Amino acid sequence: MFSAGNFDVPMFIHDTTPPGVPMMKKLQSEIHYRYQETDTGGKVVMDAVNPEAVKAIHEFFRFQITEHQTGDTMKPSRDDFKRQ
Repeated sequence: MFSAGNFDVPMFIHDTTPPGVPMMKKLQSEIHYRYQETDTGGKVVMDAVNPEAVKAIHEFFRFQITEHQTGDTMKPSRDDFKRQ
């Protein structure tokens, strides 16, 4: 849904537009999504080269981490900037 520019689910869940979403919509063709298996299920990895898109992705994830109290780090790691 995100790759098609559809961010309705986060807006429905949080009753607000999460930070980063407007720019992610604008730059949707520059953001790539892929699914990765993990030991506990899976995760969606977002990847972009455009600095504005990367900033928007980070804003979106920080909001999600805070809202869902996941305990994940708010600081991106170096691996977050490696294109796989």
